[in-house]
Amino acid sequence: MFKRLLVPLDGSRLGSRAVRYAIEIAQHFSAEVILLHVIESAIPISAPIDAMSSIQSPPSTEIAARVAFEADKRNAARAKQYLSRKVRAMKSQDIQASYQVVVGHPAQSIMEFTDNEKIDLVVMTTHGRSGLGRAVMGSVADEVIRDSGLPILVIRPQKHKR
Repeated sequence: MFKRLLVPLDGSRLGSRAVRYAIEIAQHFSAEVILLHVIESAIPISAPIDAMSSIQSPPSTEIAARVAFEADKRNAARAKQYLSRKVRAMKSQDIQASYQVVVGHPAQSIMEFTDNEKIDLVVMTTHGRSGLGRAVMGSVADEVIRDSGLPILVIRPQKHKR
């Protein structure tokens, strides 16, 4: 039934909870697990070049772009280290696993990845925001659920018992 699972991770402890669920499903279905980390670029991709140059002089624009590019490289290197540790742990449990790091908008990148890689199930966490918090902050999980057309297993944060 499920042969290729995608687990989008953001590096948080909450996000990595999805890995446990993916491992269980992968073991049950002999499925492959692909971990994905989407880096939102420090380079303001949406800002037109003309708008940036009208605010800053060309040399300072180049410097800002170079600094942002270096930040993206550092973030990608950290993400690869984090994901490679997770993949090694899964492989030690005889689970076929791999990882990818991409730069882009998280929800859009996740959905593009699921289409390109023929993913059968997405296993992801949500921060559990509701109401105004979700309206202001948005929710990657909400967007993926609404627009992907795939089965999505969403793990919510644990509620603390009082």
